[in-house]
Amino acid sequence: MAPASRIRIIACPPGEAPLAVRLAWVGLELPVTPTSRKLAMTSGVFSGPRGVWQALGALVLGRYGVRTGYAVIARDAVNLLQARDPLAAAWWREHCGHLLDGKRLFLFPTASCEERP
Repeated sequence: MAPASRIRIIACPPGEAPLAVRLAWVGLELPVTPTSRKLAMTSGVFSGPRGVWQALGALVLGRYGVRTGYAVIARDAVNLLQARDPLAAAWWREHCGHLLDGKRLFLFPTASCEERP
C-alpha cells in the first residue's frame, strides 16, 4: 500500500488551543510527506519551549510527551485553515505565530485522521 499523500482530520485534535479553534480542523484535508506518520516527542503550543535552551531543558526534565501522528508543516496547515475558518487561522497567527516559520510542525494524532490517496 502506498503512503498517503494527504490526511483528512476526522475528529477534534487534542491540544491547548480553544475548543472552537481545534474543531475548525475537522473535515480539512492537509498534505503530508511519505515520512510524515511518526512517533514524535511533542509539547503544547503554549507550554512548549520556544528557544534552543528551553528545548534542551524540557528534554532533560522530561517535559515532552510521546505521540504517534501525522506531521504537517504548521504554516501550511494554518494557511489551508484560512479558507475554511479565517477566525481560527487568525487565532493561530496571533497566539502561536512563533510556530509558523515554515520549519515547525503540527502533529495530528492518528486517531483524529484518516489517510487519503
